[in-house]
Amino acid sequence: MVHYFIDLLKHQLNDDDTISRLAGFLGENKAGVAAAAVGALSALLLGLMRRSTEPGGSEQLLQALKDGKHDGSLLNDLGELLAGGPATTGLASSGKVVLDSLFGEKATGVADMVATAGGIAKTAGFSLLAILAPIVMGALGKTLQTQSAMNPASLAFLLNGQRDFIKSNLPDGVLQWLGMNQLEGLRLPAALPVEAPANRTLLWTTVVAVCLGVIFFWRSCGTHEPAEKAADASQPAVTAVQETAGKAADPAREGWAALGIFLGWKLPNGIELNIPEFGVEKKLIAFIEDAQKPVDDKTWFSFDRLTFDTAQAALRPESAEQLRNIAEILKAYPKVTLKLGGYTDNRGGGDFNMKLSQDRASNVMAELVELGIDAGRLKAEGYGEQYPVATNDTEEGRAKNRRIDIRVTSK
Repeated sequence: MVHYFIDLLKHQLNDDDTISRLAGFLGENKAGVAAAAVGALSALLLGLMRRSTEPGGSEQLLQALKDGKHDGSLLNDLGELLAGGPATTGLASSGKVVLDSLFGEKATGVADMVATAGGIAKTAGFSLLAILAPIVMGALGKTLQTQSAMNPASLAFLLNGQRDFIKSNLPDGVLQWLGMNQLEGLRLPAALPVEAPANRTLLWTTVVAVCLGVIFFWRSCGTHEPAEKAADASQPAVTAVQETAGKAADPAREGWAALGIFLGWKLPNGIELNIPEFGVEKKLIAFIEDAQKPVDDKTWFSFDRLTFDTAQAALRPESAEQLRNIAEILKAYPKVTLKLGGYTDNRGGGDFNMKLSQDRASNVMAELVELGIDAGRLKAEGYGEQYPVATNDTEEGRAKNRRIDIRVTSK
């Protein structure tokens, strides 16, 4: 993983007394403001994620981003906006509209818990929450807009990929105050409308990273038979080539409705997942738990909610939840090891496709490692256009051939 926007924010917020002036605006000490900000960001992300799981919620959020012109332009003047005075007051005023939309009459209670988490006054907690609200909305809008991902599906999956951050930093009592017993109770709708895929990289953790950059600155003041014989062989150096004009994107999001409704599924370690009834997660769990199904080199399962940018190895934000689910499954079954296989269609050069498939499989492995899985339990290999599961004569068939598969190598 890259450092996201931390370096960018450090550059934008290079005025050493910014936090001092903000703390002065709130009438609080810098340490307390920084601590409260972590809880405020988590609460705001919870509010956004909760809205995205409601019927029509993602569409409403997307419209709010457009209507409020939350395109991230305020990030260009963040130092000045956080310096106190009329600019900061104006920022807080616009944030109150966001808070009312996310929390309604419970906004004050949320702010009180944020204040308690940082040991600052309740009035300061509310102001801080209001100041950060348009920053988060701006970061969210900029992330989606600049990556041509302004659609409900990308928005929902981006927000739902922030569960771990929210769990780790949410102030005590906020979930209960908002009428929720646990974060796992929030589940995405079975299907969301999408638009055409983008041509740029979009990391689903960008929004959190933007906001964490601010705090960082503050505080720093299926079945087939692949040939296993070449699994560990060294790959020759591949010359970089330009994207093939006819290379198709790998969204396949239109087919997600066929995965069925999303349901809660509790793992042996107590973690509850949000997974579709016909998704790869349930297939993988069933295979792991079935003692009558031995490990072999023929039984593979295809990821069904991973998407990549066109002719690139960069994962798109929609992939976040399924990656997190697979990581949680591996944590719940610590004896399980996996092999990841990357595949392409037959368009483009053979060398290009081989490298692309390897890079995609390696990126998926890297994401799982970042989610807490020991790299020794995983292996990634690209097979290029080998082992197609459908015809390459149609776009539908080519889309099926562009995939990442997983095989259990021990359980």
